[in-house]
Amino acid sequence: ICSMRLLLFLLALLSSVACTLHRFKTIVDAGQTDCFTVDIKQMSVGVTASYMVISPDSSHDIHFDLRGAQSSYQVKERKQRGIHTFEAAQGEMSLCLDNSYSFSADKLVAISIHINDDVIPLSQIADKTTQAAQSIQRALKLAQNELYDRANVEKRHRTVAENNFESINFWGIVNSCVMIFSSLVQVFLIRRLLK
Repeated sequence: ICSMRLLLFLLALLSSVACTLHRFKTIVDAGQTDCFTVDIKQMSVGVTASYMVISPDSSHDIHFDLRGAQSSYQVKERKQRGIHTFEAAQGEMSLCLDNSYSFSADKLVAISIHINDDVIPLSQIADKTTQAAQSIQRALKLAQNELYDRANVEKRHRTVAENNFESINFWGIVNSCVMIFSSLVQVFLIRRLLK
């Protein structure tokens, strides 16, 4: 039940977020730099930018330069791939791919920019996640208590069954002894009467 609640919570969270997704591939020529801009229309939105060099040559890295609007966020790195998540301010966000250090290798780069138009503050997500975790923890404790109670009931039933088994065995032996004794007494009395 709790896993179902968590799944519904995550689906509701994902469906409540409107987003814009930009995906494209570009070839960055050797010794060149390609820059792109994305217009951010709202005051504060969540942005996830990712890139990956997919060219077949041996040198798979590229200089990646990302600047948020009004210099609110900046990344400079030289890697094969990367993912960056941040909150961007309103304005133009620029993304540059620099292959100027390479003299002969053109690079094919896949870029994905995911803009959350309806951003949920991280504190609200953290609160909801904490509430979901506490709900799951309570449900787990209830399930653990239920299992403990059922184990105790099963142990009690097993003890009652064992006691009944021992009682039946004891009274069965007593009954057999009484029957054998009464049979011997009857045989003895009948022989005595016939003499």
